[in-house]
Formats: sequence, C-alpha cells, structure tokens
Amino acid sequence: MADAMPEDPAGRVRYADRDRYVAVLLAPAPARDGLFALFALDLELAQIVATTTEPLLGEIRLAWWREQLVRLDSAAAPAQPTLAALSRFALPAGITGASLEPLEDAHLALLLDEHFDAAKLEAHLANRGGVLFAASARLLGGDPDVARRFGRVWALGDFVRRGERPPYLSVTLLESANQRDDLPAAPRALRPLAALARMASIDIGATLAGRAPAPRGSAGRQLRMFATLLTGR
Repeated sequence: MADAMPEDPAGRVRYADRDRYVAVLLAPAPARDGLFALFALDLELAQIVATTTEPLLGEIRLAWWREQLVRLDSAAAPAQPTLAALSRFALPAGITGASLEPLEDAHLALLLDEHFDAAKLEAHLANRGGVLFAASARLLGGDPDVARRFGRVWALGDFVRRGERPPYLSVTLLESANQRDDLPAAPRALRPLAALARMASIDIGATLAGRAPAPRGSAGRQLRMFATLLTGR
C-alpha cells in the first residue's frame, strides 16, 4: 500500500514533486516556508483533478479552495495546513489570497475541458505557472514579470509530464507553444525558479522526441538544477 501524502506543506511537496522540493532547498532559507506553502497549494488543487471521477464534485471541491483563498485576505486561516502556511508565510510578503485565485481556474480547466486550443492553453499556462511563479518571486525578491516567463515554461512541462498532451493538446500545438519560449539567463534571485523551468524545457524536448522524461528528483536532474543555480542557465 502506498504511503499517504503528508499534510504539512514541505512533506507534501517532497512526496509529490521532488524537483520542486529540491528547488525550494536551493532557495534562501527565509523564503522556503512560503515557497513550500505555494507549491503545496498547487498540489492540493492538482490532487483534486487527479482523484475526481465526477466533474461536478471536483468543481465543488475546487470552489471551496477558491473561497478559502479569498477569505485569507480578511479572516484567520482555517485549520488546514496549507492555508495556515499561506497565511503565515505568504501573506506577509504581499501575496494576497485573491492573487492566487487564477490557480483554481487553471485546474478547473483541466477538470472540465477535453481539448485545449491555443487560447485555452495560453490561459492555463498564465493562470498556473505565471501566477505561481510571480507569487514565488515576491518571496525571493525577484521581478514577478520575469518569473512569469519561467512559470509558463514550467507549467507546459508539467502539463506534458502528467500525460495530459492527449487528448488535451495536439503535438502541433505543443510544438508551437514550446517555440515561443527562449529562456533568458536568470537573475540570481530567481534561479531556483529558473532551475524548474530548465527541467521543464528538457522534459518538453523529450516528449516531442518521443522519449519519457527522466524521473523527478533523480541525481542527474539535481545536478542540472544546481548548475542553473550557479550560472543562471
């Protein structure tokens, strides 16, 4: 029997996505708790999509998270580990609950839409990777607009890793979306996020070549992420 996913944000990220766990460890210590909270939020929403067999029930569960995010801006967090961590570590950095609402839109699209055209894909990448990485940049002291570029690539890479290219996304659309991105050298503050984007770019290339991406958290990936931390590339 598989172990249950931990409830605390750091444990949840470590269990579900070793790349993101490593990226947080590469970040400055003061930013780590907030980053774990943000990534755990994304994983909470992704878990709803992955485990829902009835779209209406999944929509209700996602809507609950959306409501709770908005409430964080005016009320104490409920006794839920991820929301409590967001209230404690993300809000003081200027990240509002309302600014994270588009994450729910991104995951709702995966739940309700059977096929992504170019417009739906761009909205998904902006609402997921763009929003998540822009918020992360506030914790890291970097430019949120630059972070959005890395977030878009990361979201596309995560999209294909989870097997959501068919039927959601045609190969032609994936190639077109990938060609839009030429990752710049990362400023020092954003290098943990750039490391995730570099891994995503490699995963997209593997997918387009018909190969399975390497396992997250593997030794080779950790070395490549550390290289990005040192060089920005």
